[in-house]
Amino acid sequence: MERLTKFRQLLSEGNFDGFVVTAPANRRYLCGFTGSSGVLVINKDEAILLTDFRYLDQAKEEVKDFGFQVKEHDPQVWGTVAAEIARLCSGGRSRWGFESEHLVEKNYRALNEKLECGVLTPTEGFVNQLRRKKSAAEIAAIRKALQITEEAWNRLLAELKPGRTEKEMAALFEYYQRQLGAEGTSFPTIVASGPRSALPHGAPTDKKIEAGELLVLDGGARYAGYCSDFTRTVVVGAAPTERQQELYEIVRRAQETALNGMRAGMTGKEVDALAREVIKAAGYGDRFGHGLGHSLGLEIHENPRLSVTDETVLEPGMVFTVEPGIYLNGWGGIRIEDVVVVTDDGIENLTTSPKTLTV
Repeated sequence: MERLTKFRQLLSEGNFDGFVVTAPANRRYLCGFTGSSGVLVINKDEAILLTDFRYLDQAKEEVKDFGFQVKEHDPQVWGTVAAEIARLCSGGRSRWGFESEHLVEKNYRALNEKLECGVLTPTEGFVNQLRRKKSAAEIAAIRKALQITEEAWNRLLAELKPGRTEKEMAALFEYYQRQLGAEGTSFPTIVASGPRSALPHGAPTDKKIEAGELLVLDGGARYAGYCSDFTRTVVVGAAPTERQQELYEIVRRAQETALNGMRAGMTGKEVDALAREVIKAAGYGDRFGHGLGHSLGLEIHENPRLSVTDETVLEPGMVFTVEPGIYLNGWGGIRIEDVVVVTDDGIENLTTSPKTLTV
């Protein structure tokens, strides 16, 4: 009920008479429903989850503490949504928001054509305004997801040997996470070795890991709907070379600088600059081509972000990844990633795994 109350305050502040929610993560956040099909119709007096026959019993159980009614929609869902809006309008004209970053044009047309009252008004990031700051329960779920991921990594370290393939390592990592209680992965696991480690989002292949190669693993678990995100870089089966160690230390120092300096009141751009300046000063500024981090929660990538373009001011309760990297085509790449919570006097680092280069 608390989330619905806060959402209605947003509606009032935005001069909306009602709102249509279609994004799955926002739907789950507001009403607790975990099914794959549903639309929320909300105004100041009523909050309705429209879903199909498959989910009716499940939905009634999941939304009971969130203040929502559950109704079955017709096969033509947008006709049902339009009918509910018309009923809530009581025949008058009203202003209804919708998630323009999620509702595809085809479905927008289907809804708009059936509306007899109500004017659809596009919004972006509307529900995300509530989701930016995590509650204690949300942080606990993220912490648990991260604990699962880190234990899976600890188990995988014993299996990281020359001759194993990237796909094998990704499959084992995901299996361990499931075994430890994950609902699933928070995104497809990245395992990239040798020169392929220079691919920031390198999908695992049949390539065999060779002794002395860099290996980047980036993965996460989903627990109670919430995501973890974790990256470590290691050298497999041999001591690191001088250059591998040198670049690793640059990335580690960049991350440590950001972790030590990050605090509420800074902008995402300012935090990004803390790490970026370290890498730039070492001569690899053009080899760090992505943002320092992103929020996460019910989705693996949420806003705000730690990037050169994000002017959002950090507040206590926001959760971010901090993941600087250096990527050299034909040689390899290094990335280290932790998940942190912004606090009143700095940050709490939820990630505990060591940052050592040698397996």
